[in-house]
Amino acid sequence: MTADPDHDADHRRSLDHRFDLLVLTASDPRQAAIYERSVGRLVDCGVLPVDDLLVVPDPGGRRVGSGGATLEAAARAAEHLFRAGRSDLASIFRNRRVLVVHSGGETRRLPAFAGLGKILLPLPTAGPLGGSLTMLEAIVAESAALPGPPDGQFMVVTGDAVVPLKGTTGVQPDRPGITGVAQRATLERGGRHGVYVADETGRLLDMLQKPGPDEVRRAGGILGDGGEAGEEALLVDTGVLSFDPASIARWLEAAGVTVDSTGPVVGAGLLAAIRAGETGSVELYHELLKAIPRTVPDADFEALVRDAVHAGRAARLRDWRSRVVGMSFHVDVADAEPFLHPGTTSEFIDLVCRGADAAGPIRLDSGRDEIVAARDSVVEASVFSGADVTLRGRNLVSGIPPIRNLEMDLPRGGCVFLIPVNEDGRSRWIAIAHHEHDDFKSRIVDQGTFGGRPMAHPSVRHRLESVAGGPLEVEHTLRELPLWSIGTAAGTLRHAMAVLRGDAVRRGDRISFARALGMLDPDRLLAHRDRLRADAIERAAISILRDRADLSADALASLVSPRQAGRIADVIEEAVSDRADDAASARFAAAGHRFAVRAGRGARDHGMRKALEIVGRSVAGPVEPMSDATTAIVLRDQAVWAASPVRIDFAGGWSDTPPICSDLGGTVVNAAVLLHGKQPIQAMAKIVDAPTINVHSVDLGRSRTFTTTRSLLAPADPSDWTTLPRVALQLAGIVPADPRASLRRRLERFGGGVVLTLYSAVPKGSGLGTSSILGATVLACLRRLVDPTDDPAWIVERTSLLEQMMTTRGGWQDQVGGVYGGIKIARTAPGPRQRPKVEMLEPGRGFVEAIEARSVLVYSGEKRLARDILEKVIGRYLAREPQAIRIVDRLQRGAESMGAAIEAGDVEAFCAGVAAYWTLKRAFDPAATYDRVEAIAATHAADLAAWELPGAGGGGFVLMLARDEAAAARIRHRVDRDPANELVRRFPLEIDREGLRVTVL
Repeated sequence: MTADPDHDADHRRSLDHRFDLLVLTASDPRQAAIYERSVGRLVDCGVLPVDDLLVVPDPGGRRVGSGGATLEAAARAAEHLFRAGRSDLASIFRNRRVLVVHSGGETRRLPAFAGLGKILLPLPTAGPLGGSLTMLEAIVAESAALPGPPDGQFMVVTGDAVVPLKGTTGVQPDRPGITGVAQRATLERGGRHGVYVADETGRLLDMLQKPGPDEVRRAGGILGDGGEAGEEALLVDTGVLSFDPASIARWLEAAGVTVDSTGPVVGAGLLAAIRAGETGSVELYHELLKAIPRTVPDADFEALVRDAVHAGRAARLRDWRSRVVGMSFHVDVADAEPFLHPGTTSEFIDLVCRGADAAGPIRLDSGRDEIVAARDSVVEASVFSGADVTLRGRNLVSGIPPIRNLEMDLPRGGCVFLIPVNEDGRSRWIAIAHHEHDDFKSRIVDQGTFGGRPMAHPSVRHRLESVAGGPLEVEHTLRELPLWSIGTAAGTLRHAMAVLRGDAVRRGDRISFARALGMLDPDRLLAHRDRLRADAIERAAISILRDRADLSADALASLVSPRQAGRIADVIEEAVSDRADDAASARFAAAGHRFAVRAGRGARDHGMRKALEIVGRSVAGPVEPMSDATTAIVLRDQAVWAASPVRIDFAGGWSDTPPICSDLGGTVVNAAVLLHGKQPIQAMAKIVDAPTINVHSVDLGRSRTFTTTRSLLAPADPSDWTTLPRVALQLAGIVPADPRASLRRRLERFGGGVVLTLYSAVPKGSGLGTSSILGATVLACLRRLVDPTDDPAWIVERTSLLEQMMTTRGGWQDQVGGVYGGIKIARTAPGPRQRPKVEMLEPGRGFVEAIEARSVLVYSGEKRLARDILEKVIGRYLAREPQAIRIVDRLQRGAESMGAAIEAGDVEAFCAGVAAYWTLKRAFDPAATYDRVEAIAATHAADLAAWELPGAGGGGFVLMLARDEAAAARIRHRVDRDPANELVRRFPLEIDREGLRVTVL
């Protein structure tokens, strides 16, 4: 069995709320670079519910249409998702959730955002980073709410509309095939969009593009039940498509894509022709979808796709149709509000100002400088420090940087924006001004306007020709007219305002909007917006972290300057109480540390230590303290002896560690293991006459006598060998809780002094849970002095508290592994009180014997090097690094799959699960391994099915699982014959079915 540790089919992601991959289409590499930088940061921060981002520009530097872009995006997604062992396209997409957002183009009817891209257009809603929500964030959030087929989903949406999908009924894209999402609409609205024609079952019959009423009626697209007030209604296309894995695979195969051992390969077919520029623009909704229904006559399809310029186009699309015709395609009707589509400047102003009641302009991601403005004006990504600005209504001002002594008076309906450009290596600006009703798409001959008036009007045409310095071509749009100057921000802005007002302008070189976009400087465009976003983050840092617990602190810190990060770190430090004991405070403290690191003072910052202390208090809070008024119940001539096995974890480790388990619950599979047939961890306690406490460590050869309570309650120090027994004595209620209390009097009431002996026959830093299991064994031994009952859950819970009090901050899986015998799966629910429910796994016949026969357990002789493993791992989780969050999810799902494999007796699945688990542990903490340890496993690579370092890694024992018993014999022979160092030694893997034993002798 081949493991895909990152996303194995057996470890299937919950597909309900996230996407594995977000694919953005782009017009060209320049736009792709803008998306990669801007959207990549949203992904890194955790703002978008996606695991990975892929930006796909149109191939060959030419526009290929929504259909060509869809096929290109699907092929590139398949390449991105391919893993060894996937033999066909459907298997690549199986158990994956992919979202493609069509986001190429210039937004010519909303030109202020042509450089930035329509998906980054701001909406009048607060976003999670203190600024405005973007179109993309809204689109992804709505798309994530739409469930897909159970075996995976490939979803395609348009980037210029937000379709309300949350809570909608009537849309069930969990059936096989393709599902298109429609809305009921009037014929007038349908004339501006695509229209579905479907039968009463929802089966697609035809696809119309911006049809007139008669075309809709002829095609049978009028809904039989009518609309409101008897008005005729139809099904308008929302642009939302959902494919199951088999369907998107069939589309790619029909386009000439196959799979070989290296991944997807584009052979002869439609996609290769699109890439070569042989087809021109291919449309998704009008051409590729229209190919599917058998009810569309061949002649109609032929007439649609014929193109005199591209001779082979029709043949390619006929071939495409022959391979996809008859596919399952259902149209579902969403019962939601009409989709949000701010396609023009006027529509954008309407959207932003709708319902506004504040005086002055609506500000989106802008400075708060005082200006004179009507409240139906919009200021976006602009700073007017010290400026004299008047906006007289229905204005859009965008992208204005700080300009000293700026004077600007915009007439009603006037709009202006600045584009940073690069002219021969020099940083320059170009300002563009227009009326809200102007677009940069309509030709002069088609009544295109400037200043709200037709450019064909003699007075307007004469004025524009005087600015352009030559005659206008009637085929041109406002996009192609050379009207604008290049220079400083102030100078070009004055020129643009003069052109809009119709004032005389100086002669000089003029540049068109189209050429300006070609000169766009993406770095400066984004740097301006980055500064505004950083200011917003600084202003709202506490509320940002409070409202979105899933945001990555590292990524957030990277969005502000070091100086801002330092100020944010100070604010967070003040906000977190020194006595806090809640998860939110721990997360805040960890975030503060990441901001301090960004500020360059990480070495002096104690935020992470504070966070771990808060976690420790959160673990201690729910645990009821043991009474320190108990008395011994064993006789003075008796001794309590406790012994435990060690543990080896097979899946789920780290998910058991607070605060991960407190937030999400934990799931771990591990086994109790003997070393050379013995339980290697032991403790013995005895009551004696002297009113003192004597502690002995056999393996260390150390002893210490305590005569005062204060010495027993001294601060915990993990490097002090007495810390573990001292804390255990406190938790067992033998030591007074008050350091001022007399130890002598307490022990006299207890029944005598105590001699406690500890013994661990396990090398230090073994990775077998030795410290925690020793703590559990000591607690069990001391508990038996005062309580005859057996309560393993009490032992496990108190051991977790012991770890926190010792400041070693471990989880609960080690003590579960040693206290409970056999192979088991342990689970906890989220919450502050972590009491694992332990389920003994009953392996299939011969499973344990097969595993023991194929296992080689070797002590590497390498002591664990990374002493801050836990701080690093828990720090990553507390700081909400997206990769860390994904790893925790996969660890838990991997544990459930491992439990199922063990119960099924599937040895190969068990080995694959161990391999996947080790990959995840290394991803969580790269210091879990290093070259000398890797070399031990590499020596036996040909004979290995899987291997791991148990526990947190970093040294200690190595568990190797051989391909078969013969391979195991060869490994054992090599280990014995040629050990890597003088400390290397081999142990048989022996499952201890009993676990912790406590006996009174």
